[in-house]
Amino acid sequence: MIHTRMRDGTRIAYERFGLDEGPVALLLDGISCDGFIWHFLRPWLAERFQVVHMHHRGHGQSGLPRDLERMTVGNLAEDVSEILEHLDLRDVLVFGHSMGVQVTLEVAARHPERIQAGVLLCGASGRLLDTFKDSDLGMKLMPPITVIMKRYRGLISRFLRVMMPTTFATLVAGFTEPNRRLINPAHLKPYMAHLGTMQPDVVVRLLNDASRRSGTHLLKRIHQPMLVIAGEADGFTPARVSEAMASDLPLGRYVSLAEGSHTAPLELPRETQSAISDFIDDLTYGGASATEDASSNLAAQFRARCEA
Repeated sequence: MIHTRMRDGTRIAYERFGLDEGPVALLLDGISCDGFIWHFLRPWLAERFQVVHMHHRGHGQSGLPRDLERMTVGNLAEDVSEILEHLDLRDVLVFGHSMGVQVTLEVAARHPERIQAGVLLCGASGRLLDTFKDSDLGMKLMPPITVIMKRYRGLISRFLRVMMPTTFATLVAGFTEPNRRLINPAHLKPYMAHLGTMQPDVVVRLLNDASRRSGTHLLKRIHQPMLVIAGEADGFTPARVSEAMASDLPLGRYVSLAEGSHTAPLELPRETQSAISDFIDDLTYGGASATEDASSNLAAQFRARCEA
């Protein structure tokens, strides 16, 4: 693990593995995650890319900012920007999972000269609560949650500080409930272990920020090819929300994984890898909405830019 300081003094950890040269894959986790979701993709990507995996501030082996007000999606995107500059990374294929999708969109919009393409997994561009309340789970839970939050906001805040790991463990179990037969429970243990080490304030502040922040306005400005992968059984980010995001991206391509939930890359690793491989090898710019006249091979473009 390598550590470097951001301009605001926050210590950020990252690791590099895979090829010594060639195109770069950058992995960006979701909230309260430190890499468990990449379990199957790591070795697959390492055979094809130089891989950089960042730990977000307040996550994994990265440090906390001096001021917790700087625990926002925007600050996470700024950290990525500084790492891209620090390592002089170009022609990057960036992978974002869950909240990492929001970070990916911000970075892609800020740095078209460095981000070649993106893979957006089980995430959305809109506000977190808007996305959640549109899900089947959210439609059931949001009305009582809204009433309870209004009446017992202070008590709930104190409760979350104590019970955050258990609360999130319950949520994760709910997200993956349709697919217990597909997922190995051992693959969720690193997430639970990491969650237990996190400061509740970090999770609460990021959740609050993600609930207010929307990246939907960025979509039309992102002209890099973007593969959007959704799980049809995702209880947190409905597949229809991811599909709408893909349609709003100028060069978006949408793939849905039957039975996949919010942890689809762990449940359906072969299908996930196949979708990514097709994206790299065969994707035409503009995805399903492109005309044949506008098509060109992403892999050839990717290699050409990396060799330039």
